[in-house]
Amino acid sequence: MSQPAFSAKEFQRLGEIMYDARSVNRSDGVWQLVSAVQEVIPFEFSGCGAVDLLHGLDPSLGRSNYPREFCQLYMGQGLAADPAVHRLITSGQSVTSSADEPLNNEPKDITSLKLDFGIKTCLSAGVRGDHGACSYFAFSNFDAKQAGKLRLLLDILTPHFHLSYMRCNSTWNPERPAQPALLLSKREEEILRWVAAGKTNWEISVILKVSLNTVKFHLKNIFQKIGVENRWSAIAYWQTGEQHRVIPSTPPSDDRPPSHSNSPG
Repeated sequence: MSQPAFSAKEFQRLGEIMYDARSVNRSDGVWQLVSAVQEVIPFEFSGCGAVDLLHGLDPSLGRSNYPREFCQLYMGQGLAADPAVHRLITSGQSVTSSADEPLNNEPKDITSLKLDFGIKTCLSAGVRGDHGACSYFAFSNFDAKQAGKLRLLLDILTPHFHLSYMRCNSTWNPERPAQPALLLSKREEEILRWVAAGKTNWEISVILKVSLNTVKFHLKNIFQKIGVENRWSAIAYWQTGEQHRVIPSTPPSDDRPPSHSNSPG
């Protein structure tokens, strides 16, 4: 198979992006670099963030235009299974790509989650930094015929993206999973409320108009946050209500708002 080639105009644009990366010192500048890939290979979704290999990944989401609910679910459980991040952990390579992992290695629930949110083609890249500080960059819903070209582009650009990201890290406060872990999002609150009411996962999916797989992912995140292993323990947690708190309101997400606005009295 021949090596994918860039046109003279595309190669010039890559050079411009690399040059611009040298002077980036703000978070929005990093996002502009990532978004500039669109000018060479069109895509629908992209995101970037960081992982700390010395502290059990400790993932953070820098910027993304993926659906908000998908990000919450994927950051909770899917990121460690991301092929590029997995290779950062296991291979010792400095630059990794999801294209280096066989497609059938991805857990089925992760594949299903992507399909639930209309995410089709995916390619991610990871870059290993000093002291376990790594960055990752993900792109989705591009023309599958462009996958080889996108991979080559990321091999060229992501080391520059990484240096810019880390340079901005002191002034960029990325969106980390809610801390402390016991805090639940409004959607998680709503699902846990229906669980306590005796609803099955399927019934909850119908009520909230989301897929069964999405409900299951939310429940896994809930169980992990509150330190329980099953729905029965989760119900007990809900009924005691001793540590029951909600994350403060955030801007509207991509998914449907909760079906009711009154808190239980």
